[in-house]
Parts: sequence; structure tokens; C-alpha cells
Amino acid sequence: MRNFLNHIKFLLTATNQHGVHSPFIYAYVTKCLYTKKTYSHRKSQNILLKSIAYFGAERVYLPPESENIRKMAQRKFPSVQFQNGPYDILFTDIRDAETLLHAASEKSSIHNNTLLLIHTIHGDAAKTSLWEKIKDHHGVRVTVDLFYCGAVFFRKEQAKEHFKIRT
Repeated sequence: MRNFLNHIKFLLTATNQHGVHSPFIYAYVTKCLYTKKTYSHRKSQNILLKSIAYFGAERVYLPPESENIRKMAQRKFPSVQFQNGPYDILFTDIRDAETLLHAASEKSSIHNNTLLLIHTIHGDAAKTSLWEKIKDHHGVRVTVDLFYCGAVFFRKEQAKEHFKIRT
């Protein structure tokens, strides 16, 4: 019930592409997130695979327990590599995201255009609190809250902004 109410609250405060003033995020929303192509019926996985296609990602980090996602991504994108950063996309759960964020920024596992895609950002109060901490991290420039997952960008040329987008 809590998740249902959180989703209703999210829908009331979120916008679509017309509420986005950043050309980079507008293009990401319209040319990636809003495309009809479906790779997976799981929303976070579908967004991950759409993002790989949109950004032409060559190196993707997946947690070790994500073997099914890895196989699906390899079938759709045979040239994608899953080891040795710097990574173009990092995909993780909210509980591991903060640790991954700090480790990645210290070890040069990310670059200016890296996307950190975090699933389950609104599962409970603790996850929502972690999402807020990630948004405030000094290296994070732009976040996109999609309810089922969150996209984090490190682009230094972007002003610090946070978006809530209905998908």
C-alpha cells in the first residue's frame, strides 16, 4: 500500500519531456526513455537496455548476481564488455549505489559521461533516504527520478539539477 501511495505522489509531482529545460536530459527522455522499443518487461532492466542502445555504451558494470541481465544485454548488444572500467553505464541496486558511487569516483571507474542507473530507489523509506543522499553527492550533477529507477549523471558541464519524469 505504501508503494502505491508513493507512486501516486510521484505521478502528481513528476513531469514529462515538456517540463525539462536541459537539452541533454530532454534528448535522453524523448529519444531513449519514450521510445516504443521494449527489451524487457521489467522496467528498470528495460531502461538499462534502452540506455545502452541510446548512448552506444561499450562498457557496462552489472553486479555479480545479475547474470540474467548480462546474458540479455550480450544477446542484444554483442560488443558490450562487462569488465574493466571506466564504465559508460553502471547498473546497481540502491543499497549498493552509495558504496559504488564513492568507490567509482575514487578509482577512476567513471568518466564525465558515465550513467549510474539505480533500480528500486523508492522501495521503502530507507531506500528513498539513500536516493536523497546520492542526489546530494558532490560529484553528481544531474539526476532523473523515474520512480522504478533513478539515473545519475556526472557531466561537469551541466548545472546541478534533479528531474522527476513519468515513463
